[in-house]
Amino acid sequence: MGDQHLLRVCAAGLGVVILAGCGGSSSKTTSNASGSRTPLATSPATSRSATPATLAQLEKIVLGEADFPTAWTGTAHQANASDAAWRASFVRCLAVRDTYGDKASEAFSQDFTLGDAVVVSSAISYRSQSDIDTDVAAIHSPKFAPCVDQLMKSQAAQSQPPGTPIVASFKITPGSGGGPPNVVGTGTGTIKTGVNGQQVVRYLSFTYITSPLIEAEVDTTNLGAPLPSSEVRSLVAAVATRAAKE
Repeated sequence: MGDQHLLRVCAAGLGVVILAGCGGSSSKTTSNASGSRTPLATSPATSRSATPATLAQLEKIVLGEADFPTAWTGTAHQANASDAAWRASFVRCLAVRDTYGDKASEAFSQDFTLGDAVVVSSAISYRSQSDIDTDVAAIHSPKFAPCVDQLMKSQAAQSQPPGTPIVASFKITPGSGGGPPNVVGTGTGTIKTGVNGQQVVRYLSFTYITSPLIEAEVDTTNLGAPLPSSEVRSLVAAVATRAAKE
């Protein structure tokens, strides 16, 4: 697999595996740096409807061509054959239950590319709000970032010769970060690999969005530098706004 393929895998596969497979305890607290217990942000209550969103509704949430400048190119999303195995590995690392089997429907955007940058989004509807609440709680687990590091290294290793040095780093920031209120967390990370004696750095970001019975994501990757934050915020706002209306 080439660099562009790996970028697509990271954007389109890793983000989906992370959020859709991370359901765990329904506890709504986590430890801060001082060891005290603080409340977790949770997804909105199911005040509008107890009916899961249909595929047609989810397809309206994910990113479309109108969300991008004309220079971006969209191609049909292709599921990765390794997603199920990666999800199982991630769930084992977190020691939680996999909520993915409880989904009602799922939609993906096209894979949008510009040079080495790749952006993809997804939306999943669930039959129970408890699945979403447990996923949000799992994002705050102290195991979450180390398990993502491990997953990123496993994915990167598939595109590199055996023995290639790979260093993965991931950080999760809970809450909206000043963005739309239904953003529950943002993850950023890097994958550093040695290629022909030179270091190649891939930058990744994952933004987690919720609304009643819905989880959505906007995932990005780029070589050499992160995608500009202003562009990411614009894409996240588009998905978050549409998710809040469904």
